[in-house]
Amino acid sequence: MASTHIEVFAAQPRETPAGPLAVGGALSALGAASVVITSGFYVLSPPAAAGPVAPLDLAAAMSGAVHGAATLRAAGTVGVFGDLIWATAALLIAQALAQRGRGVVAAGWIALLLSILIFTLVDGMTGFVFPPLAATGNASSFEGFKRLWDMLFLLGTAAYGAGVVAALSGAALGEPGGSGPRINRMLAWALILIGAVGGLDAVAGLLGVTGLPTDKIAGASIGLGSALFIPVSLQIAGTTSRAEG
Repeated sequence: MASTHIEVFAAQPRETPAGPLAVGGALSALGAASVVITSGFYVLSPPAAAGPVAPLDLAAAMSGAVHGAATLRAAGTVGVFGDLIWATAALLIAQALAQRGRGVVAAGWIALLLSILIFTLVDGMTGFVFPPLAATGNASSFEGFKRLWDMLFLLGTAAYGAGVVAALSGAALGEPGGSGPRINRMLAWALILIGAVGGLDAVAGLLGVTGLPTDKIAGASIGLGSALFIPVSLQIAGTTSRAEG
């Protein structure tokens, strides 16, 4: 009889304070905070070198990369490490939500993971490729990398926007939180709005639509969205995770 009670107890789910959602949420808050800092360095850098400005002014971009080398290097350094942290968090959260049957929300976090991986390349080129190329006057190589950078920046922002909409859809629509993290509904809607605007702006930029301050809208979407992701991530970290016994 005693062994039966032990078996039943062992079969019950156990509370695990260090489960994937808790760890993923904590890492996501740290990663999002690093992106906010990175965005600050981008703002302090010359716009021609730190944004997907269209049409490309090669001379202005190279001059900006030289004069803004310090802030660009800082943005790239903080960015690549923060991106790695946030990518790890997104993978943990997506896996945990997929196991709980939250397919759409998990897909949103996977899209965010892809966006973060793209921005790892963006930040790496910002800090470690643009300044030395501009300093040596290698215009042809600089132009090639800059055009690739512009495309990746917009593609990453588009993936970010789609990911935010899907990842926060459940919380925004007030779905029951029993199988996923509880996130403030107004906060979720604010993030969805910011992400959607940035994502649509990025898609317009990729399609060649002119007349929009694409670089400013996309950059603001990433920066403001990352700031809001800090409290969202902390709410995810506070979610009780259950592990199978």
